[in-house]
Amino acid sequence: MPRVWTIVTPENVPLELELANPLERGVALIIDTLITAAVTVPIAAILTALSGAGPVGRVANLGSLDTPLRFLFLYALALPLVIVTYHSLLEGLYGGQTLGKKLMNLRVIRNDGTVPDLAAALIRNALRFVDYMPCTCGIGFTVMLLSAQFRRLGDYAAGTLVIREGRTTPPALPEEELPPMDLQVLTPLAVANIGRLSSEQILALRYFLLRAPQLPQDLREEMAKELASKVANLLWDGNPPENLPAERLIEEVVWLYRQRFG
Repeated sequence: MPRVWTIVTPENVPLELELANPLERGVALIIDTLITAAVTVPIAAILTALSGAGPVGRVANLGSLDTPLRFLFLYALALPLVIVTYHSLLEGLYGGQTLGKKLMNLRVIRNDGTVPDLAAALIRNALRFVDYMPCTCGIGFTVMLLSAQFRRLGDYAAGTLVIREGRTTPPALPEEELPPMDLQVLTPLAVANIGRLSSEQILALRYFLLRAPQLPQDLREEMAKELASKVANLLWDGNPPENLPAERLIEEVVWLYRQRFG
């Protein structure tokens, strides 16, 4: 059975995210390694040409090495830097996905479900040296296999994990028959704009209504106002009526949306 990571959205909707297993992550890593290995070739070739003579060639006495040896030496130096840079930039700037992860439908996320920023991605990938270097005996894979969330050391340091996309499953809601409802809050404009709301937003509103009776009264009112404010701005083109009864608005919105769209 796939392992999952459960987060609660700001709308208090629990979502179960399927964690990527070590095999899937390994395939993505192979793809990314092939890409970075290919990218490093022209970089090492340029460095080899520059280090043949002059001040660059005198660094570490590189100019005294034969060209093939100099190329291999510079390639070995450049490859780890390219790997860390490649993973950090793509994961930090493009939503937690490298090319390999995108092909495998994987994504790096923070513990709260958000995508990592550049700093978190850099921390996560700087530890690849510890995780995968032969001299550390593959400690990264060992830690990943022992972790309940398949985390390696870089994930623990950066507060991240890797999920498999397309497997996000909110718990099922009971399907009850809709009773008649007299719309007391929604105006014709709001009724006409009900299609602006997404199914995910309606799901969040439904979860609130289900949980509302168990919430403390002050928290219940605060959450209802926050949710109703967001919905009202969409339904009334950013200019909702004042003093809308928040929970009644949510009830009518959910009822009308389900009447229209199921």
